[in-house]
Amino acid sequence: MRLDRIHIQRFRNLHAVDIEIPEALSWIVGPNAAGKTALLEAIYCLGRGRSFRGRRFGSLIEQGFSSSQVQGWVHNALGPTRIDWSSNADERSHHQRAGAALSVRLICEWTHALVDGEPSLRRRFVDWNLRLWDRSAAALFSRYRRLAAQRNAWLRSGASGPPVWDQAYAEVLAAVFDRRARFFAALVEAFHRVSTEADWLTEIEPRWEGLDANPSALLARLEQMRSADRDRGFTYLGASRADFSFRCHGTPWLASRGQAKVAGIMLQFAAEAVVSAADGRSAVWLVDDLDAELSSEWSVRLLALLRRQPGQILVTALTGKTMVDATRSAEDAMFHVEHGAVERVTVQVS
Repeated sequence: MRLDRIHIQRFRNLHAVDIEIPEALSWIVGPNAAGKTALLEAIYCLGRGRSFRGRRFGSLIEQGFSSSQVQGWVHNALGPTRIDWSSNADERSHHQRAGAALSVRLICEWTHALVDGEPSLRRRFVDWNLRLWDRSAAALFSRYRRLAAQRNAWLRSGASGPPVWDQAYAEVLAAVFDRRARFFAALVEAFHRVSTEADWLTEIEPRWEGLDANPSALLARLEQMRSADRDRGFTYLGASRADFSFRCHGTPWLASRGQAKVAGIMLQFAAEAVVSAADGRSAVWLVDDLDAELSSEWSVRLLALLRRQPGQILVTALTGKTMVDATRSAEDAMFHVEHGAVERVTVQVS
C-alpha cells in the first residue's frame, strides 16, 4: 500500500496543498511553525480519523474558516482509491475510507511515553496493533464493552437477583487477556529481532503484566468482589487491569528520556513487523522531530533502520539540520514548507 497524493484545504496553517508523494523517503524541511508537523498530522487523520496532537495545539481548522478537508489517493491490492477526512466548526470530524484503509505509524517527541508514560497509552498501543494483527479482535472488544456496560448497569441498580452477567463477562474478559498475551508474545519476539539486528538494548526484556486468562479464576474473583463492585457502581476487574514494562537483568529498567524514545521506536518497528506479516500491508511512516532527545549519532542510526522498512517514510527536519545532509541519498525527495505552503524542491547530493 502507498499514498500517491494528498490534497489539503484549510488544515491548521496549510491553506491549500496538493502534492504527490513518492515511494522514496521524503524530507519535509522548513523553519519552525512552517507547517511541517501539520502535513504529517493531515496524513495521520487520513489513517486514524483523528489528530495525534492534543487540543492545546488549537483547532485543526485554519483561522478564519469553518471547515477543513483532507483527501488522499491510496494505491493498494484492489487498485487506486480515495480516502476523505473533514472537520467542521464544531470539531466534529468525518472519516470516509470507502473500503480502503491507510495504515500509518508515528514517531514523534512523545514516543518515549510508550516506555515511561501512563499505562493506558501502552494498552492502547497493544490493543490497536492487536486489532490490525487479528481482525476478529475488534468484535471481541465490542462484545467485552457491551457485557461490561450490562454488568455495570446491573450493579448500579442494586445487583439484585442472580448474577446473570458474571459468567459471560468472565469468559469474554479471559478471551481479551488471552488475545493480548498472544499478541504481546509475538511483539516481544519481534522486538528481540530488532534489538539484535541493531545491537541496541539487547539486555532489555519487555514483560506483560496482566491477569491470567482463566475464566473460572476470573469468575471466582468477580464473586468475591461483587459487594464492593455494587458499592462503587462498576466492575473493578476489567480490561484496564493490564500493562507492560521493561526489565533489565530481572529488575525494572530505569531509562533516560532518550533511551525511552529509542525503545519506543523499536516497539513500533516490532509492531509493524508483526502486523505486516499478518496482513501483508506496509504502513506509511510519519517521523516528526526525530532528533529530539537524541544525539546526532542515534538519530542517524535510527534513520538507517527506518530506511529498511518497506513502507513510505516522511521525515520532518528544521532547515539547516546536519542530519539531513548527513543521511540524505540521491533517491530521496525533498519538500520545503514555509508559511503553510509546500513545494517539492530539487537539491543536489554532494
